[in-house]
Amino acid sequence: MPELYLHVGYILPMGYAELLADDKDPKYSKGQIGFMRDDFGLRLFRYMHNSTASAVAKGELQARAANTTITNITSGTTTSITLTAAGWTADAFIGRMLVCTDDAGAAGAAPEGEVGVIVANSATVITIDSGKPFTAAPAVNDDFIVYSLFDLKDAADGDLARDCVGIAMQAVSTLYWGVWQVYGFCPDVIHTAALVTAGDPIVADAAKVGAFGADGQELWVGWSPAGMAADNATVKALAFINLFSPAGPGTAP
Repeated sequence: MPELYLHVGYILPMGYAELLADDKDPKYSKGQIGFMRDDFGLRLFRYMHNSTASAVAKGELQARAANTTITNITSGTTTSITLTAAGWTADAFIGRMLVCTDDAGAAGAAPEGEVGVIVANSATVITIDSGKPFTAAPAVNDDFIVYSLFDLKDAADGDLARDCVGIAMQAVSTLYWGVWQVYGFCPDVIHTAALVTAGDPIVADAAKVGAFGADGQELWVGWSPAGMAADNATVKALAFINLFSPAGPGTAP
């Protein structure tokens, strides 16, 4: 049985240079978690990848790229799956997880429930890291999900907190790497143009945060320490971000 970890790393302090990252090629470990203390207190960050077709602005909220569902594969090995005529974009899935969601034999046999980390993909073949292979070769018609770890898109109204990643610390170019805050007080977070009550939760909107209204805790990305007036012309305000461990990880309480 493979180990329950792959390529172990560490939590590291981050300084000014790291927070301003806008890197074409990753300079740090993908998904690197860092921490910093400044006049706003303890703040936690992740080093992530802007996979969208446009630049991310400083202060925006991003979310994890959507899953790709794969049904009825053509064949597989302990380190790869093939789906004839799938039409995937080459190398688009590198660094994402490949999860076997269903054994077509209807017996729940391996590799159902197992996961690997993708190191390459072509239009029809996905290859996972040989350091953590499947314990059995996937069979024809097995089903999978490609789950993003480090690739981001702009957040949207209704995004679950568990899928939101954090607030961009710097403008990040399209397909570049940068740093997002996942925990702590953050000034000048971009909001929707609406009243936010002090002390109330905030939720995701279109690349920004906004008032929670009647949204349940599964959508809460943090809370508003001082609130925001409805006539705030800058549409920026202080927020406490809580995405390192969201309040509600499910789809509903």
